[in-house]
Amino acid sequence: MGSIDRLERRIRGWTRAVAIIGLGGLLVISITTMLDVGLRWLVNAPIRGLNDINALAVAIVIAACFPLVVAERQNITIRFLGGALGPGISRWLDAFGSALLLAYVGVLGWQLALYTADLAEAGRTTWFLLLPVTPSWVVASVLVLLCVPIQAVAFAVDVVRAVTGAPPPPEQDGVTGSTAL
Repeated sequence: MGSIDRLERRIRGWTRAVAIIGLGGLLVISITTMLDVGLRWLVNAPIRGLNDINALAVAIVIAACFPLVVAERQNITIRFLGGALGPGISRWLDAFGSALLLAYVGVLGWQLALYTADLAEAGRTTWFLLLPVTPSWVVASVLVLLCVPIQAVAFAVDVVRAVTGAPPPPEQDGVTGSTAL
């Protein structure tokens, strides 16, 4: 498990960097929005086209956090059934949940890619500045599709743990890992 654990740590490292960039983008959106509101109120002079730019950035900002959530297993996990049935069954239920999440992010990424292709085919642009929307949706789609290999690694780890009977690492016991109910 040593090499796969190292791979998971590397994945978490770069997904944190991507999420920090996304949160920086959210901060920029917030500041420019407050500036726009202030300019509208003080001098009746809004920042023209800001809504168009923010609309393009929001999809990227949100998608930038998906890989980190998947890599750090910050999804909600219901553990009462596994707890009642014992640790062996609990590990297999974790693997089953990982398989379901892998399928979900695969379908989500696929649907986003189809949506992005439809936007490109239609030549969609923003309303005011007439900027093409496809590039921002391509970035958002790629960020979501990156969740597929990340979750595939998590699924493989969960299957190996279920087969070998290995306990989850300490960071997945509800302290910094998945939220257990």
